[in-house]
Amino acid sequence: MQTFSFVPPNMGPAEGQKNYVFVDEHNRHKRLKVMRACNGCRKRKIKCDAATTNTWPCSACTRLKLVCIPPTISQDGDFSSHGQMPESSQQPGSMNVLHATDLDISAQNISHQHLLTDRTQTQYMGSVRAYSDDSRLYQTQPSLEHVQDPRHLYQDIPPPHLVPIQHNQTFHHNPNLYTASPPQVILKSLATAPYAKPEQSNAEDLSEALGDLKIDETGVAAYIRQPRKGDRDPEVPTAEEGDLKLPHFIPTSGATIRIPPELMPSDDEAMEYFDIYFTHIHPYVPVVHRDHLYQQWQSDKTSISPLLLEAIFACAGRMSDDPSQGAQWLALGNRHEAAFMEAPRLSTIQALLLLLKAREGSPKKGYFYRSWQTVKTMVSMAKDLDLHEHKSYHSEGHFCGLDSVECLVQTRVWQTLLVVETMIGGPQGRSDFGVDPDTVEYGTSLNIPNLDAFEIERSRLFAYFTRNVRSIRLMTDSYHKLKKQPDWGADPRFIENNNLIPDWLASLPPDLQVTYPPDGSPPWLPSHLVGNMHSHFQLSIIILHRPQLLASKSFTAGGKWRTHMVLCYNSARNLCRLQEAIVGSFGLNGLFYMQRGISFTVYGILTCTMLHLIAITSPDPELNSDARIYFTRHMRLLEQCATAWPVPDLQESINQLRLAFSADINKPFELKRSFPYGSPADQHHPSPPMDSRYMATPFSSSGAEQSQLAYGHSPTPPISSDVNDKPNQMLQELVQSHGQNPS
Repeated sequence: MQTFSFVPPNMGPAEGQKNYVFVDEHNRHKRLKVMRACNGCRKRKIKCDAATTNTWPCSACTRLKLVCIPPTISQDGDFSSHGQMPESSQQPGSMNVLHATDLDISAQNISHQHLLTDRTQTQYMGSVRAYSDDSRLYQTQPSLEHVQDPRHLYQDIPPPHLVPIQHNQTFHHNPNLYTASPPQVILKSLATAPYAKPEQSNAEDLSEALGDLKIDETGVAAYIRQPRKGDRDPEVPTAEEGDLKLPHFIPTSGATIRIPPELMPSDDEAMEYFDIYFTHIHPYVPVVHRDHLYQQWQSDKTSISPLLLEAIFACAGRMSDDPSQGAQWLALGNRHEAAFMEAPRLSTIQALLLLLKAREGSPKKGYFYRSWQTVKTMVSMAKDLDLHEHKSYHSEGHFCGLDSVECLVQTRVWQTLLVVETMIGGPQGRSDFGVDPDTVEYGTSLNIPNLDAFEIERSRLFAYFTRNVRSIRLMTDSYHKLKKQPDWGADPRFIENNNLIPDWLASLPPDLQVTYPPDGSPPWLPSHLVGNMHSHFQLSIIILHRPQLLASKSFTAGGKWRTHMVLCYNSARNLCRLQEAIVGSFGLNGLFYMQRGISFTVYGILTCTMLHLIAITSPDPELNSDARIYFTRHMRLLEQCATAWPVPDLQESINQLRLAFSADINKPFELKRSFPYGSPADQHHPSPPMDSRYMATPFSSSGAEQSQLAYGHSPTPPISSDVNDKPNQMLQELVQSHGQNPS
C-alpha cells in the first residue's frame, strides 16, 4: 500500500499539525484519518463537537462536568498507528452540507501532488489564452504588471443602489467598499474558525465557512428560508423610513383611489416608462398587453387601474436615469395596495406581480418572507378568478368566452405565478404550492385570435422560460415527496427527472441557444433574456444532480460520483460565464431585469460556491485545474452584486466569506495563495490578475458537446494516478461513445 503524507515540500511537520494517510484511489473506503476528538469523547466513543468547531471544552464534557483534554500529536499517533477510528468519525454528516465523508474529496485528499506538479504547470501555461478584447467586464482595469500605483485600479463611485446603470456600463470596483475595518467580533470569530487553521481544512470546515450563505443539496438557502419551529421569535419590527416625500394623504370613506395629479407623469415621461418596461422587464413579467395599455392611456387614463400604473412606473423608474422616481412610485403603490384587497381583480394581480418585481431593488427587512406572503395572496386571488381552469377550456377545444386581451393576460398571469411561486418558494423550502404545473400553458404558439407580432414573439420566449421553471418545480415536488427517505437523491423516482434537462435543451430553437467559447471566456448573448434563461437552466442542472452527487457514495470504477460532480461543476462554470456575459453586455441592470433580480444572481453564485471549493480541494486535475480561477471570478461577481443590492444581514455574511478566503479584503477578491493548504493547485494556479486571463476549460465546449458530456449513459471511472493520463480523457471518451447530436 502506497501512502502520501500531508506535508508541504521542504517543510517538516509544524508543531500541532495533524498528518493524514491515504491509500490508492480504488481503496478509499480504507482511508484512515486522525481524530481531533478530546480524550473524554474518545474513551466514551461519542461525537465531539470540538473536533470541527475547535472550541474547547467540548459540549459533551461540559454537559458531563468532566475535564476536557484536547487531543495531542502523540494521542493522534496512537490511534493512527493502530488503524483505529472512534465511532464519532463514522457518524454520517448532516444532509444539509456536502461533507468530506460523503464526497471523499476533502482538502486532505492530496495524493500524487508532486507527480502532478510538472504536468499541471505545463498544462496551465499551454492552456492560457488572452481574454477577448471586446469583453467589457474588466476592460477598464489594467494588468497589475503595468501599473505603478495599484490604487489607480479602483475608482470611486457613488452608492450604486441609487445610480442608474447604463446597459453598456462597466462596473468599477470601489476601494471604499473594502477599506472599512470589520467589526472586532467578526475578526475574533474568524481567527478561531476551523478554516483559519490549515490542518483542519476539509469540506465540512469549508461549509462552516459559508455559514448562513450555504445552499444545501435541496436548494434551500439558510439566509432565505422561513424560521423553523423552535427558532427564537424575530425581534419586534422597527419603524422604517416611509413615503415622506409623497403628498399628504387623508383616507376618506368612499373616496376613489387615484394617483395625485401632481405626481402623474406627462405623456412623454409615461411613454419613456412604458418603453423601459416593455423592452426590458416585460420579458420576465409579461402580464400586460402592450397595445391595449397604449390605447387606454391615449383614450381614457382612468380606465387603467391606478395600482397597475403605479407598479409599472415603479418597475421602470428603478431602471431609469432617476431611480429615486421608481422609489417614489413604489411607495405610492405600497400605500394604495391594501385598498385593492377587498375583492379579486385581474388588474390587482397584474399590479402585485409588478410591485413584487419593483421591490427587488430595495428589499426591506423580511423581504423574502414578505415576498412569499404576496405570492400566496396572488395565487388565492387568481383561483377565485378561476385562472387555474382557463387552460382546460382551450385543451378541451371549448371557447373560454374571453376577448383576446383578457385571454392572453389570464394565460400570462398564471404562467408568471408558477414562475414566482417556484423561484420564491423553492429556496425557502416551501412545499405548499398552489399552482399545479399541469394547469399552466407551455405552448410556444397560443390559440388566441388577433394577436400582434410583439405579443406572439413574447409568448414564444416566455414559454421556453416557463418550461424550465416547470422542470425545477417538478424536481422540488419530487424532493418533498421523498425527503423522509434516506439517500432520496438516489431514488429512481427522483432520478426520473434527469430527462427534463436534455428535453428542454433539445427543444430550444437556434436563436435561443448559447455557444460557449473553448477558451473559458463569456459567451456572446443576443439578449439579457437569453442569458438569464440559460443561467436558470444551468442552475437547474445543479439542483437536479447535486442530491444525486451526495447520494453517490461509490468511488469504484463503476461509481456515479464523478459523473455527477462533473455535471454540477461544468454548470457552475457555465453559470459564471453567463453572468459575466450579462454584466459585460448589459451592465448590472441586465441582472436586475431577471425575475427576482440580483437576488437570483446571488443565490446562483452561492449555490456554486461550495462546488468551487470542492473542486479546488479535489485531487482530480480535471476539476482543480481552473477551479481557483472560476471561484475568483464568481466571488468578484458576488462583490459587485452585494454592492448594488444592499441587504445588511447578507452583506455581513458576504464580508465574512471574503475575510475567510480573500488574500486582501481591501481589494477586489483574490483567493489566498495558501488555500487550500496543500491542494494540487496550491502553488501553480494563482487567482487571475485584473486583466483576467482565462485558462481553457476541458469541459467548456459547444452546445452539442455539452449535451454529450452531460447526459452520457456510461459512467466514468475515477481518474487514474498515471501521470500520462490526459486531463480531457473523460470528455473524449464520452464524445466517442455517444452520438454527435444532443439527446
